[in-house]
Amino acid sequence: MSHSSQFPKIPFGEVLKRINAGATVITPNRRLALALKARFNQEQINGKAATWYTADVLPLTSLIERIYFNALYSKQALTLPLLLSAAQEQVLWESVIQSSAAGKSLLQIPQTAQSAREAWQLAHAWQLKRHFRDFYPNEDVKAFLDWAESYQHITERNGQTDQARIGDLLTEHYESLDIKKPLSLICYGFDVIAPQSIAFLNKLAAIGCEVVTASSAMSQARFLNSIQRVENISSRDEIYQAAVWARAKVEADHAVRVGIVVPALANYRSALMRIFTTVMQPDIRFALPSATHPVVPFNISLGLALTSYPLIESALVVLALLDREVEFSRVSHWLRSPFLAGAEAEMEQRALLDMRIRRYAEPVISLERLLVLIQQAGGQTDCPVLLQRLSVLAAFRQTQLPRSESHTVFARIIPEVLQIVGFPGERSLDSTEYQTVSKWQALIADFATLDHVSAKTSYHEAIRRLKRIAGDTLFQPETPEVPIQILGVLEAAEMEFDYLWVMGLSDEQWPLRARPNPFLPPELQRKARLPLGSTLESSAYCQRLTDGWLSGAKEVILSYPKYSDDRDGHELKPSPLIQSVPQGKLTLPLITQHRDLIVQSCELERIEDNQAPPLDKGTMTQGIKGGTSVIKDYAACPFRAWAKHRLHIKNQDVPHVGLNAMERGSLVHQVLAQLWRQLQTKEALDAISDDDLENMLTSAASSAVLQMRQYRPVALSGRFAQVEQRRLVRLAREWLAEEKKRGHFMVIATEEKRTIRIGDLVLSARLDRVDELEDGQHIVIDYKTSKQSIQTMLGERPDEPQLPLYLVMTEETQQQAAGVAFAAIKRGDMGFAAIVRDADLLPGVKAFSQLNACKQFDTWEDLVAAWRQYLTNLAMGFCSGDARVNPKNFPATCEYCDMQLFCRIHERIGDNSIEQGDENG
Repeated sequence: MSHSSQFPKIPFGEVLKRINAGATVITPNRRLALALKARFNQEQINGKAATWYTADVLPLTSLIERIYFNALYSKQALTLPLLLSAAQEQVLWESVIQSSAAGKSLLQIPQTAQSAREAWQLAHAWQLKRHFRDFYPNEDVKAFLDWAESYQHITERNGQTDQARIGDLLTEHYESLDIKKPLSLICYGFDVIAPQSIAFLNKLAAIGCEVVTASSAMSQARFLNSIQRVENISSRDEIYQAAVWARAKVEADHAVRVGIVVPALANYRSALMRIFTTVMQPDIRFALPSATHPVVPFNISLGLALTSYPLIESALVVLALLDREVEFSRVSHWLRSPFLAGAEAEMEQRALLDMRIRRYAEPVISLERLLVLIQQAGGQTDCPVLLQRLSVLAAFRQTQLPRSESHTVFARIIPEVLQIVGFPGERSLDSTEYQTVSKWQALIADFATLDHVSAKTSYHEAIRRLKRIAGDTLFQPETPEVPIQILGVLEAAEMEFDYLWVMGLSDEQWPLRARPNPFLPPELQRKARLPLGSTLESSAYCQRLTDGWLSGAKEVILSYPKYSDDRDGHELKPSPLIQSVPQGKLTLPLITQHRDLIVQSCELERIEDNQAPPLDKGTMTQGIKGGTSVIKDYAACPFRAWAKHRLHIKNQDVPHVGLNAMERGSLVHQVLAQLWRQLQTKEALDAISDDDLENMLTSAASSAVLQMRQYRPVALSGRFAQVEQRRLVRLAREWLAEEKKRGHFMVIATEEKRTIRIGDLVLSARLDRVDELEDGQHIVIDYKTSKQSIQTMLGERPDEPQLPLYLVMTEETQQQAAGVAFAAIKRGDMGFAAIVRDADLLPGVKAFSQLNACKQFDTWEDLVAAWRQYLTNLAMGFCSGDARVNPKNFPATCEYCDMQLFCRIHERIGDNSIEQGDENG
């Protein structure tokens, strides 16, 4: 490990004077450079200076790049190799690995290339290449050495270099470069400088540049500060406590500088953003669409991947749709995004369109299939702009999209494609979105330069590379300077704060775990003392960071969670690096939230709002959508019926692979309906030959599959249709064997639509089947593809009221009803579950009087009268506007209910408004 102690050290006050005198300052990272530049500017303002030169403060890597580009555009430009960008390096490493013998067996070449590129950089930064032969290489190291040799040969042949070698290049030729050279250089805030950088600095010193080092003002300060260790219950509680603490510091002094350091910042970024935003802006009015959002007083140093921004995701979905199928979840968000043409004018219509097409969509969807679904769902009328843009997009793919071209050509095509769909939308972009678009445009320009390492590529590969580049690009929109900085451990090194909180310092997270590169010999990494190359060096590195925190502010809090975030929630201990810090207990102020202010300002009055306006006479007589499910839902819970059939709230369908249970059941209904329209009687079933029956079954199954294929072409394509057809034939044949056990009957109705009047309520119903027996009695049959119980038809709130409704309707039309039956059509469990007037009307079915569930009824007429009364009561309750949250059997009734988020029943457990139903409701 190479330290910077070989160079003279100056105090921090001297740093600012030398900056003012024209010295250049280099830092380990960009954030520290910005902080020092802001400190210098503030010093000039405090000194009443009217004007001053801009401070020349930048990261070391930026200085090396600046020198390179100055030399590149000088008279000696032809002697310097071309510097590859990070994206170009990645593509070149992928190409080298893919074409190697070892790479042919790899599944994750991009990830392997990233690790190999990192190994290449470490090998040069720490000057490890000369020592490789001192250690016996394992298989990974041997593969890397082969790749590195090929990579170096290709770049030298093409006159190229990279970030790993540019430092060595400048060190070797610096004296001969025709550029302005710095006279004074200050290394600010470095803990460790790699040997490659030391060699570069030595070269600067050798040609007359004064090289000195300096630490931050805080690290050089000598004052007594408050340090304590704090234990929190969980990481969430730890973040909340830190947010409240930081808010209190800012409220006490608006000019204060507060640092929040999080070792695993990437893991907790979302939680940090959410909790800090809640604590800093507790007023719920800021969440309203028309509200003016103020700048939050905190900033998180770690940006998000560019692909995480909705605007970029919208662009990538369009580009992907041109080439392949895309996950429907992504397409669904894209259809409703504001970054398309017509998004504002068709906003509501597109949301409804998404609800309709997802019923027939597959989990992945192509552009052609999307167009078909939109047209079937009425997109021509509701969303003409969307349909027109997608049609143009499909035509563009057919006529103008090349299969293979250079990256430069695809870089020109990509904006054309996005322009077709109206990207980035019609409304004005906010600051974050505007910066994101600018970053995207720069990314496309960088993408075009890949031609330097890869001449031609397919469209699919081009978009894959573009998405990977965007995923590897961390982007943080610029914001005004704020008092609270949330940082990772590397960004926080040498930063100056008035107050500092370091969280997550449990024994599992601190010190950081060693991360040796797999393509470098482990012994070599330990010998070179790479900061995270071994457990020993990782511990020493984290110890130095910890020591820096202890003197990094006037008040320092080191915290850790008592329990882990894992499912087991096991107990954690403080890191051994902070166990010597005295344990403390914070007393934090209470944060008053907007809800609390409302509660404090008024007297709350509780109102049971469970009565909706009654149905008007016109709606009741004209019929209400939903059929018999209105009564079924009201029997289960009045609120469910009100929400689904009065408010028309519907849960989103989830696209699925193949056919779901409902669709399979629908196919069975269609096949049996076609069969009995042809057979009609039991005698016809007995008389038909096996061959004729097989032909009839095959024809009915084929017709049903063909009809459903119009809506689910992917699920019923090719062999899938044949498999489903054979299943239907086999299932129907097995069911007909049960039908042959019956006596004489005639099927007088199949899939027949009828109107049911129950009390004042008119409902539309569809009867699966009605059979007429030899004595003229009728049995109403409902097909089910699962086993059923007659208990579901009984009680004041029946779970399955359809059949009793049909029977009551039949009685009112003066027909002789003998009973109702579920026909369970399930392989291996065929049969009837029925409530009938007399025994032996159906195979194995007893008379109602022999059933324990019907013992309370003396006659068949009493049972029918009870059904009529129960169903009429349910209809009257629905018509009256009863909207109570009153599930029949809580929590079983609510388990698969779509309205849980609406009624929020789980927030009301134990409330008197939830009535636990007995066996009758």
